[in-house]
Amino acid sequence: MNLFVKFSIIFAAVVSGNIAAQAQLKKMQYRNRIADTVVLVNTQEAEAKVKGPKPLRREHAIGFRANTDGWNAYYNYGIIKKNDGPKYEIDRYFDVLFFQLEIGEKRHPKEVRDFRYDGGSSFQNPLLSIFSTEMFRFGKINTFYQAKVGVGYKKLIAGKPEPHTVSIHWSTVGGVSLGLLKPYYFLTDAGGSIKLNPDSVAQQLGSRQFLGGYGFRKGWDEIKIVPGLHLRSGLKFDYADRRQRLAGLEVGVNAEVYFQKIHQMAFQDPKSFFFNAYASFELGWKK
Repeated sequence: MNLFVKFSIIFAAVVSGNIAAQAQLKKMQYRNRIADTVVLVNTQEAEAKVKGPKPLRREHAIGFRANTDGWNAYYNYGIIKKNDGPKYEIDRYFDVLFFQLEIGEKRHPKEVRDFRYDGGSSFQNPLLSIFSTEMFRFGKINTFYQAKVGVGYKKLIAGKPEPHTVSIHWSTVGGVSLGLLKPYYFLTDAGGSIKLNPDSVAQQLGSRQFLGGYGFRKGWDEIKIVPGLHLRSGLKFDYADRRQRLAGLEVGVNAEVYFQKIHQMAFQDPKSFFFNAYASFELGWKK
């Protein structure tokens, strides 16, 4: 085979291959135009997931409140609001919707603990009281207890997620109050007992010798219920050092209004509105 024939064969093969490649390219381009789609591929590396502790959803607390006019004991059941922050932050500093049950006693500022009253003159003798009679509150007409049910909200206003720091919440709660008026009974020189009548208290105090009081023991079958409303607001400081613990101190003010006037002491006007300041301490847990 001469040189010319070989050259002709090689040239024909190159031309055929080029024509086939051009046809395939046109076919691919034609198909791409028909599909007219763009596929995006995410080449960014996925962030490593940080596995945090199990989120806490509920809060329980038991506390005692000292008021300027009495005392209260209470129980809180709280629902922890979800936080959009990282998991390691949401359990320590959060907002809480809570429900509160409360019992307490409200005392009149004129109440004075005494040992004996005899026809207009009183004296205090602790040694005598130990052997002969018990202390009592001279002039008291009713013991004023309260039972309350309320709904409140704790709003975080300051705090950091680090351990051993303090969070500060603004706490507000309001609801229904039931005033429980229990007559206050005295022991008399005749060996019986007597309760004071607001309409004739002057005559009663001037005609009998008072030896002591029954205090808590007598009058439960004569309780009178007076409904009302209450509202309380204050600052709560939570200094617990563990995520599942709660240890708080709260200070603030409280207002109560009742639908009937409450008569607590002789020679003092009854009233239906009460206002006081308070400080409370509570312990609890979260889960």
